Amino acid sequence: MFIQIEAGNPVGSPINEHQFRSLFPNVSFQRPWVSDDVVSRGYAFFQDVRSPEPGRYEVVEESTPVQVDSDLWEKGWSIRSMTESEVASSDAYQADVSRLQRNARLTSSDWTQFNDSPLSENDKNAWAQHRTELRNVPEQSGFPWDIVWPEEPV
Repeated sequence: MFIQIEAGNPVGSPINEHQFRSLFPNVSFQRPWVSDDVVSRGYAFFQDVRSPEPGRYEVVEESTPVQVDSDLWEKGWSIRSMTESEVASSDAYQADVSRLQRNARLTSSDWTQFNDSPLSENDKNAWAQHRTELRNVPEQSGFPWDIVWPEEPV
């Protein structure tokens, strides 16, 4: 990819090889690309880098490109802390996800409490205790992010 450079700063959005070639239809470029062919036309190479992994209450945002070398720029990223509203929204979303996981575990163990379940009374009681622990998951101090899921009875 390529990015236009004016007065030593990137301008606009990066373009791909096809777009670059279409800007200069009468030029035959060497392969592999030669820096002088690109720089002499007011462009630089551009590499799209993966965004960094944000922390729990951080947001990654694309920022201005960063110069890596005289003819190479890469996508820039910045990390900022979430606003109170974003933290609340993130926590609420994670709580919903955790409750869905908990509900799926409860649903998959419903059969253990049916009258015609093949389990012994002791096993039924163990599963009933397990299901109570699942229902209490939202009361854990680490909820909704750090959950200790109860072990299924054997």
